[in-house]
Amino acid sequence: MTIEDIIETLERTDMPDGRPAEPKDFDGPRDYLPSSIRSEHSFLMARPFTHDVNHAIDLCREIRPDAIWHLARARQTPDDPLYGAQLRETAEGQSVLGEAESNHAALALTLAALRAHVRQEGEKTARA
Repeated sequence: MTIEDIIETLERTDMPDGRPAEPKDFDGPRDYLPSSIRSEHSFLMARPFTHDVNHAIDLCREIRPDAIWHLARARQTPDDPLYGAQLRETAEGQSVLGEAESNHAALALTLAALRAHVRQEGEKTARA
């Protein structure tokens, strides 16, 4: 499973996953692949990022320690997702690096962080 597959799965679901993947899950029964995101805490999904907003915030900081994150709760219509999240550059102009919406705060923030990561990796590849 690539990072793009994880993003696609999160886009299709509206349920947070309270069970973090275990390192043994990678290249194992759940077909997780260790991606380029690694931290002192092991692999990307080794913590319940989509279930716990504190872990989602940690993920934002790991992916882009130089960025700021925003999490808002609001709906314009009853059918809109309850939460919106963004990672933004702190530099002048503050462009959006990644954004997402969900009915679950941690899921929205995790998805925004993963999209920021994909964008960052794409920019690195383009420069190379």
